[in-house]
Amino acid sequence: MVFTPVSWRYAKRTLVALSLALAGCRATLPAASPTPETVSLRLLVDSASAPLLRDLARSYRETSALVAWEIITVEPRFALAALAGGDVPFAVLSHLPDPRLVEDSGSLWATPIGQLGIALIVHPSNTITNLTAAQVRALLRGQVRNWSEVGGTDRPVQVVVRPDESSEAATLQGLLLGSGRLTRTARLAPSGQGMIDLVSADPNSFGYVASGYLAEGVRVVAFDGILPTTEAITAGSYALRAPILIVGNAEPANDLYRAFFVWIQSPEGQRIVRRYYGGLPMQ
Repeated sequence: MVFTPVSWRYAKRTLVALSLALAGCRATLPAASPTPETVSLRLLVDSASAPLLRDLARSYRETSALVAWEIITVEPRFALAALAGGDVPFAVLSHLPDPRLVEDSGSLWATPIGQLGIALIVHPSNTITNLTAAQVRALLRGQVRNWSEVGGTDRPVQVVVRPDESSEAATLQGLLLGSGRLTRTARLAPSGQGMIDLVSADPNSFGYVASGYLAEGVRVVAFDGILPTTEAITAGSYALRAPILIVGNAEPANDLYRAFFVWIQSPEGQRIVRRYYGGLPMQ
């Protein structure tokens, strides 16, 4: 199967603009004082990228103000509706239902901060170590009902999926399934942690999860011979990936939003991104 590379065309221009604005952004922030003001930063984030954004927020340090974080987890279509209604200024998303919204003639501003990797997972007792694109597609569609059909032991397959509106499900739909439908016998995991819990509890299970949720109790399976390491996701050699974007109605002003976004794109911020996710491909 041939995969279409992730397009960074609409994000590269904004990335450069943010990077060049770093010095000016810092210079225009209020001067530090013994009692710095408290500034509230309100951000939406999809569930696939939530662990990353919370890790970045915990690590960010701003000397000119005290930051009060309000981070709300919603799936992409709900986040876009909130942006359209003016409820929040920015969202961190790893899937856009309509990419035209952030292209040059679109209505939204966007800049990349990293790459989401989607890991294929099984129970630790499962002997499968690698799956091809065709095998993953057949598993998700219910065309493979026994692990022996893909080189495993004689045991039934229990597929576990995320809701259709989640970034993980939408990304796999676009990369692997196209218009094909999932098996009707799949179990539904309400969250990334829920996926880990279900797969770790069932020796027959097969699922997928954002790399930021990987934990003990499940085993990662290589996809077309490549594991979803942060290095492979960053380099683009791992195919099940998508850009993580900051999306807003307009480019941020010279304020703490801009300072935070520029910091994420800096080497310091990218070190945090690359703990569990892929970094920006141009760094």
